[in-house]
Amino acid sequence: MGFRQAVGGLSISFAFLTRIPLPSFLFRDHIAVSRAAWAFPLVGLIVGLAQAAALGLLAGLGLHAVLVAVLVLGGSILLTGAMHEDGLGDVADSLGGGTRERKLEIMKDSRLGTFGVLALVLMAALKLTLFAVLADGASWGQVLAVLIGASVVSRVLMTVVWALLPAANVTGPGADRPTLVIALIALAIGCAIFMLLVPLQGAVLLAGAVSAAVVAPAFAIFARWQYGGVTGDVCGATQMLSELAFYGAALSLLA
Repeated sequence: MGFRQAVGGLSISFAFLTRIPLPSFLFRDHIAVSRAAWAFPLVGLIVGLAQAAALGLLAGLGLHAVLVAVLVLGGSILLTGAMHEDGLGDVADSLGGGTRERKLEIMKDSRLGTFGVLALVLMAALKLTLFAVLADGASWGQVLAVLIGASVVSRVLMTVVWALLPAANVTGPGADRPTLVIALIALAIGCAIFMLLVPLQGAVLLAGAVSAAVVAPAFAIFARWQYGGVTGDVCGATQMLSELAFYGAALSLLA
């Protein structure tokens, strides 16, 4: 992989997973998202850093921890365009389908149903609780370790699940899957970032990573059984569930 391809892949990953504006000349090579997925952990690094910076700044201004949590969550959603949240909501809604075909049809529906709303409410509740705990006296090392760690680990696991599962649809965001090599590169980058974070809060990081690493393959097995493989929504839900598992483990140790 040459320098130009690396820059192009990184740019595609940022454009796909966030709403960060980038100059058009970075996309001249027209690299497919599946080929750029190796850079997903780097996107997670920036998203986690942005969350940590926002939380630290707002808490430093003396705002109430709950208000800080709401603002950080809102900013995170704006930064990522609620892409992964959309996947979680669609997957939750699909649970009401009786057949595999009906479940896939429900996931394609842009309308949000009761299951989807409830899943997003529970997701927001856990995130708000964690952000409030971090804003209410957590050390800077704890904030960085939890927010960057969860953001990176969840995107690594999303990439691995996307690469390993067959496509449930012949078309759509999940159809063109990354190769195993791409997934292994993403895993290596994620591990490198993780090791850099370990001195900050090793126990919390390990607990979060183990929890996420249990939830992601369990959900992958569920997706293979229920949908026949991976879709774009399954990828988004994998990221969300992995991140929530990481947050839940971290919250248990920090509270």
